[in-house]
Amino acid sequence: MPLYGLIHDSPIIYAAQKLARKGRVSSRGVYRSVSVRTNTQITYKFGGIKFFDSVLHAELNTPAGDLWRFLEKRSQRAVRGAKAQVGKKTGRLMKSIHKKHLGNRTGQYVWLGSNTVPYAYVHHQGSRPHLILPNDPGGKLIFRKGSRVIVTPRVLHPGTRPNPYLRNQLLHFVSPK
Repeated sequence: MPLYGLIHDSPIIYAAQKLARKGRVSSRGVYRSVSVRTNTQITYKFGGIKFFDSVLHAELNTPAGDLWRFLEKRSQRAVRGAKAQVGKKTGRLMKSIHKKHLGNRTGQYVWLGSNTVPYAYVHHQGSRPHLILPNDPGGKLIFRKGSRVIVTPRVLHPGTRPNPYLRNQLLHFVSPK
């Protein structure tokens, strides 16, 4: 159903839909892809421009292509920035931050984060004030604060501020530097 019938001030949308329908119907139109199958590759033709599927795939989705190298460089910079921004009380979270760069026929994927440290999400997102209770009913919590040993049945944790060490790096992921 054309949007032009529903939205009265959209002749541009209507024209685009009409061209898309025409392209689907036309056998030699500029808007339709004409595929010619050869032995190992598919050729796409859009208005006189030919794309070879194997070459396009190699350029976009393999480590030999420029896009792969671009994403690899930016993701390495994002990991370095996240490691610099994260809290370093013990250094365990900083050491666990890594990336995975994967590619297949549908595209490329860059995964950044830490899946080995259980408190990474809480460090990134922060937490609200919450009550900490012992695992055993009637048990006691024992911890150190400075040189003192504290034994208590419960603790009201004040919460933590978020440290979006990954989000900040991904916001600058596509900015040129």
